[in-house]
Amino acid sequence: MNKIEFTQEADYTVARSAKVNSRLDPRGLFHVEHWRKGEKIGDYTFPNGITNQGKDHLLNVHFHSTTQVTAWYLGMILDGETLAATDTYQNINEVGNGWDEFDDYTDAANGGSATTRPTWTVGASSSQTVTNASPVVFDITASGTVSGLFLVGGIVAAQTKNDHAADGILWATALFTGGDVAVNDEDQLKVTYSVSA
Repeated sequence: MNKIEFTQEADYTVARSAKVNSRLDPRGLFHVEHWRKGEKIGDYTFPNGITNQGKDHLLNVHFHSTTQVTAWYLGMILDGETLAATDTYQNINEVGNGWDEFDDYTDAANGGSATTRPTWTVGASSSQTVTNASPVVFDITASGTVSGLFLVGGIVAAQTKNDHAADGILWATALFTGGDVAVNDEDQLKVTYSVSA
């Protein structure tokens, strides 16, 4: 009697796509010291939201030959406001953004100017982070409430308080995570802002 045997072999290879270990995810962090009559009365650290306008500008500069912004300015947000990724420079103090600018201060680094936003002077990147080496100082000139901060640039007029020309760039906005901060005349807010990726 003949015997027939069947044998089968299977071989397989598992292919996995390479895991992406890094991604471009820019994010910012504000650190604010609140000073009154020579005494520090508050210390706040809080993250920002980078606007769609800011992200588009970043991508256009690196990949679409858009002109780089070489001067950036900090501003303060008036009390009790709402932020959104769709906020734009053009809509500062306008219906399109849910917030207005707090402007009761002078710019300590610009001869005490009452009309300018302070310059954010950023150093070179280190460990994928840029920041200002010296704090930006806001000298408060009237009592009020500050909800947060913003960073703008793109045009010369961006240094002017309450400017909202069409071609400016609103990079980021942020609210104090612990709630609004009450300020008095002659208070100082000293701000350090860092951006990491």
